[in-house]
Amino acid sequence: MQSVITSVSVRLLLICLLSTLATNVFGGSVTVASAESNVINRMYVINAEVEFVFSDDALEAMRSGVALFIDVDFRIKRRRPYIWDPSVLRISRRYRIERHALTDRYVITDLVTDDRRIYESLEAAVKGLGRICEIPIAEETDFDSSSDYRIALRARLDLESLPGPLRPIAYISPSWRMSSGWYQWTLTP
Repeated sequence: MQSVITSVSVRLLLICLLSTLATNVFGGSVTVASAESNVINRMYVINAEVEFVFSDDALEAMRSGVALFIDVDFRIKRRRPYIWDPSVLRISRRYRIERHALTDRYVITDLVTDDRRIYESLEAAVKGLGRICEIPIAEETDFDSSSDYRIALRARLDLESLPGPLRPIAYISPSWRMSSGWYQWTLTP
C-alpha cells in the first residue's frame, strides 16, 4: 500500500513539474545595453542602461503585490599580462520593485540610499529600473594611474528574496531565471 501511495505521489509531482515547465518556457531576460564610468567630484560613478524583460509569471507576481529584488553587481580588476587579474573592488547595489496597493502605482526603491521613484505603470517602472545613473563606486585616488583596470557590471533577479511559497517554483521554472552576463569595459584612471 505504501509503495502505491509513493508511486502516485511521484507521478503527481512529475505531472506538476512538467506542466509548470511546459507553460513557463519563456524565461525573463536581463541585458546590459551600455555602461560607462566617469569621474565626478573625484569619485568614479557608473551610468548604465539595462534592459529588463520580465516573464509573464514575474509580471503577474508584481501585479499581485510581490516585491522583486534586483541586484546590480560591480567589480573592478587590475589587469596583468601573464596571470589572473586580481579583484580590486566588489560592490553591489540592491533595488526593490513593487506595486503600491493603495495608489496602484509602482515603486522602485534603492535599498542603499532609500531613494524612491514612483511610476504610473508597470511598463514605465521596468524601464526606469534599467536606468542606472551616477552610482558612486570608488574614489579616484584608489587607483594607480600606471595600471590598467577592467570594470564589469551585471544585473540579476534575486530568487532568495521571493516569498517562501513562490521560491520552489522559481527555482525549477526557467521563467524566473534572470541574470545578465558581465558587461565589461576599461576603467581609465
